[in-house]
Amino acid sequence: MIIDMHAHCFPDKFAPRSISARSQKFGIIPKSDGTIKGVEASMSKACVNISVLQPIALKPVQTVKMNRWAADIKNDGITSFGTIHPDYPDWKHEIKWLAAEGFKGIKFHADCQGYFVDDPHMLSIYQAVFDAGLIILFHSGVDLAFTEPFHCTPSKLRKVLDTFPGAIMIAAHMGGYRYWDDVEKYLLGRDIYFDTAYSIHEMGLERAEKFIKQHGTDKILFGTDSPWRDHATDISLIKSLDFAHEDINKILGNNAKKLLGLDDVK
Repeated sequence: MIIDMHAHCFPDKFAPRSISARSQKFGIIPKSDGTIKGVEASMSKACVNISVLQPIALKPVQTVKMNRWAADIKNDGITSFGTIHPDYPDWKHEIKWLAAEGFKGIKFHADCQGYFVDDPHMLSIYQAVFDAGLIILFHSGVDLAFTEPFHCTPSKLRKVLDTFPGAIMIAAHMGGYRYWDDVEKYLLGRDIYFDTAYSIHEMGLERAEKFIKQHGTDKILFGTDSPWRDHATDISLIKSLDFAHEDINKILGNNAKKLLGLDDVK
């Protein structure tokens, strides 16, 4: 089983505008059109079984709308984490709703949502997420649409990690996009998952192998950041890493399968 733990999609009527705007900001040509059908076509070509969407409420008012959309579009191959904007006033109720609806986690993006990841006022929100039995996936490191200061760096994320021992967290982009030295210093080998979204091709295979060996293959999750990367291309990169077949399968899907509670799915 191959599971993409980090993908993005938009409602059909918003996808063209959203993809165009982000493409201009990022300076990246998308590999699909950003719709559900687009990601499913990419998945089919690469034999990907499941993609986990990682939505981001850019404004408080978007929180409920995006979560209801994410609930509606779920199918056998597409699932989603939820989103909480920290300024949404009824975030406690929304976290409980997400857990009751079977969502497995929540995505936070500090740059997009306007806070530093270790801000004290965020800790009660994180605590509520963990108390509900949910995972948190953090965007970590540089975001190409923004400039410094970046709001979720490995050093700041380490403070959150130390505050919630035993909680399940994922640091996207191999712990911190373009903050590789700080990832080594603050997060490598710690009790936190990394996803590979939009990272392996830039890190290079040698450094990626070093990171994965030191962090442990049990804590690495395959992710593409689709539509900004192509499924087949990134799967080939993972398969080219110098690891045993069993470890490659862990990275490509078995770790995510266990994390998402899908052990009975084939």
